[in-house]
Amino acid sequence: SLDRCLGITMTISHVFEMSWLSSNCRKFYMEMSNAVKEGKYDDLTYLFEEAGFVMEHLKTRDYLEVVIRKVEQLKYKQQFLDQYLEGAERLSTSQLDAVLLLAGDQVNCVVESLTRQLTLQITNQELRLSHADKYLLENSNLYLCKQSNSLLFNQLFDVLEQLPDLERGWAFKLYRKSDKDIKPNISLSAQIVPTTSAQIVPKCNVIPNMYHKMDFNMSFRELCDWIIKSKTITNVLMALEALETWQLYNKQILSKPVHMSEANFDVIFNCIKRCQWYEKLPNNLRDLRLSAIYRKMTISQFVTKEKQQSKFISIDCKEECRKPFALLLEDVKLRFHFRHPCIKNCNLPGKCGFILKTIPSNGGLRQLELCTEEEDYCNESIHFHKEVRAENMHVYFSQCVSAGQSVGIFLYSLSWLEFLHSENYVQIRNRYISEERFWVWSRFCVLYKLNDN
Repeated sequence: SLDRCLGITMTISHVFEMSWLSSNCRKFYMEMSNAVKEGKYDDLTYLFEEAGFVMEHLKTRDYLEVVIRKVEQLKYKQQFLDQYLEGAERLSTSQLDAVLLLAGDQVNCVVESLTRQLTLQITNQELRLSHADKYLLENSNLYLCKQSNSLLFNQLFDVLEQLPDLERGWAFKLYRKSDKDIKPNISLSAQIVPTTSAQIVPKCNVIPNMYHKMDFNMSFRELCDWIIKSKTITNVLMALEALETWQLYNKQILSKPVHMSEANFDVIFNCIKRCQWYEKLPNNLRDLRLSAIYRKMTISQFVTKEKQQSKFISIDCKEECRKPFALLLEDVKLRFHFRHPCIKNCNLPGKCGFILKTIPSNGGLRQLELCTEEEDYCNESIHFHKEVRAENMHVYFSQCVSAGQSVGIFLYSLSWLEFLHSENYVQIRNRYISEERFWVWSRFCVLYKLNDN
């Protein structure tokens, strides 16, 4: 059908490794998303189902994240789910997974929609739950619903009491399950699958670590627990950026500065070292400091010893940049020299490397995308090898500032700035840009993970 045109084209582009077609599909999807300026169910349904199709067939959530952000920006989540879940039995498991991902921590949106529909069903006939109803309830975190809206939680189970005797055992198990804060068990249709020789995993060229969301109202202890449990954090830098952004947000925006003692640092650093993703960073980052707030705090305890190999390599951009936020509002290319270890011999003209370019996003700041097309490297002094992948990149900013009588290099976070996309923070974003004052040696950098290629 015409509704599947974009998704099918995207699938073809990956199966036949037509990266130019994949890039055009992504740009077209972003243009369609940007064109949606108000909560219209039909427009959002098209975006949502195309994203679900791509997720099911290509095992990537990139498109779904775009439409989720759009629905949240329009404050249309409850209205959308109310309509979309009417007759939910028509939905595939993959579509139900997309619903759960859209709901996220706002599990009450799903519970409210289902409770309303099941209540109407009771007035007309005996209550029967479809496979979709059970799947959504079993994979929703009802503990959150119980804690945040006990009235809605009780209404749901008042309705489920009307189930036939044979199904009340299922409802009882569901109630018992709500006593624990359990993460939803999203099916494999929404998960990324590992590479094998028999399958082609789609390559998304958007840099994955930028502009994630976090709760800045967390206490210090909650922050530590969140870092340990987070499925978004993938390396030490990203965890340290979370600490830095949490501290800066509380000081500059909430006007509630948090005092960090040496004991606090010991606690959170030990939490980082307990995480499954923990790997030491390359030794050349030993003098990198957390931020201007912690002027004497370096990340030396998280780096390898001199001459000891790390699974990461740090790559500096060839161009200096004094104002990263201002740059992320423009059409810009960032150039990096880097020969991947898989490339033993190279006779191509120029230096091995890659280019990152800014691309439009749903928010105020632009995303960064790895350039993989030949046309992007025309008239450039560097050339690209396909072994270099965006999913192995973590972009950060190395901020050079005056620290007393000396110069310090500080980690400038890009990972947790989702709040700057919001229209409510336009003035704050403009203030950040106007106040950017870095020395000439400041630049974008890439932390590249070597062992996943």
